[in-house]
Amino acid sequence: MAISNQTILKKMSSEIQEAMLNHGDDHRVREHVRAVKLLADLVLDQDSASQAVPKQKSSVQEPTVEEIRQMMGNDQPVQKQTSAPQSDGHDEANGKSIFDF
Repeated sequence: MAISNQTILKKMSSEIQEAMLNHGDDHRVREHVRAVKLLADLVLDQDSASQAVPKQKSSVQEPTVEEIRQMMGNDQPVQKQTSAPQSDGHDEANGKSIFDF
């Protein structure tokens, strides 16, 4: 559902008027100015989407799996343990779950 720019501009105008009425309360003024900023961003985002200008890729690359492992302090890849549970004469002991008795 697209909102017309005229509607957004009217809302921006009312937010500016509210900010001017509350000029003594810095907190309320900042809230209204923040609303105006968000509305302006909405108009700008609509314009850029309607022009269908392809965005350039960011020069920042996603980290590789190996880089993530190094950052997390795990230099070696984790290998799943595939050996069977050890049996100490208790056939039903040491199952896969701590609740296996």
